[in-house]
Amino acid sequence: MKHVQFLVLIALMFVPLVAWFKDATVVVLALSAMAAFLGRDTKRYDLIPATLRTNSGFIFCAIFIWTLASFMWAPHVSTMAWVKAVIVIGLAYVVCVGIEKTPRDKLAKLVMPIIYAVLGLLAVLLIERLTDGFLVGLVRDGQATDSLLNVMNGGLVLLSGLSFFVAALLHLKTQSWRIPALFLAAGLVLTATYRMDAVPVALAAGLLSSLLVLRWRTPAFFLVTSVIGLGALCWPVVAYLASEADFHIWFTENVHPNWGYRIAIWGRVSELISENILLGYGFDASRFIGEAAGLMPDAAGRTSFMHPHNGLLQIWLELGLIGVVLFLAAAILSVRQIARRAPNRQALAVAAGTITASSAIWLLSFGIWQGWWLAALGLNVCVVTLLFRVMGDADRTES
Repeated sequence: MKHVQFLVLIALMFVPLVAWFKDATVVVLALSAMAAFLGRDTKRYDLIPATLRTNSGFIFCAIFIWTLASFMWAPHVSTMAWVKAVIVIGLAYVVCVGIEKTPRDKLAKLVMPIIYAVLGLLAVLLIERLTDGFLVGLVRDGQATDSLLNVMNGGLVLLSGLSFFVAALLHLKTQSWRIPALFLAAGLVLTATYRMDAVPVALAAGLLSSLLVLRWRTPAFFLVTSVIGLGALCWPVVAYLASEADFHIWFTENVHPNWGYRIAIWGRVSELISENILLGYGFDASRFIGEAAGLMPDAAGRTSFMHPHNGLLQIWLELGLIGVVLFLAAAILSVRQIARRAPNRQALAVAAGTITASSAIWLLSFGIWQGWWLAALGLNVCVVTLLFRVMGDADRTES
């Protein structure tokens, strides 16, 4: 239907705009969900969560209920933050259902528009870097160059999540690895020139994971995801020991104040977790707790924090051990489903790269309930689902 195609194209037009407005990720996801809902291939009853009867559905429902229950002991009630998070996750679910129900030949027609949209995002980031934020500076007069370039963080994050997907599409269209390799190299070099160092780290780690899975297939995929999971679980202990050993001071003096500030945050959050390990402090409590943190200052002179800059630490701090167990259960079920559904080795490698890149940023930056960040993660899930469908669900990944 023409109105559905129009919505999809409008959604893709917003992708380059994410470089200037992080919240454009929510617009992309919302428009995509509208297209999925209005598509003739998606029946309305398909959008009623039949998955609630599955193990994955049960776990995700339990997470929603537990976050809502944690309001009872939270220092303040963040109803709107909870509602926004649920809405964004729901939008991602609708898009994935729409992709699953749409015939593969129709999905294949999206390949080139998606490639152009992400190349547009790359072009905007390149232009802004070469001009020291000239375009964004037109509406932010008087701000320093670093502040202008920090606006680009949303675009950098979205680019890191979509890079491996687009590289696979480029290989699909050209039947050559040369152009995908150039695209990934360009993204890695460009992101390394920005101040946000988590993104090039994420891309490099994602590339390594992809190569491992391309070479050793499913066992490598389980190894990569296991290493990520174990690293996340060990983070509170490692962070506490690093803070006790004054590593935050060393990083401040020898690397960058923001890294010392992060380690100080992680150490303090680890202490708080140990004081209320089972239930946590309640949904979105990080913002309230961090206001009086009294940490060493970061590069901007801040001594408090809005969130722990680590997804697992924030879950443990706010939702306790119960929340961590529920989240890990959902992650394990998702990983198993990805390995089972991947049509071939290349698709599984893309999933591994996307998971690794997203996890690296999730463990280093941003609060987990930020709407634009949840939307970016939702788009990552959607593009992996799309790639699996485009490449074909019939063939099983080689063991």
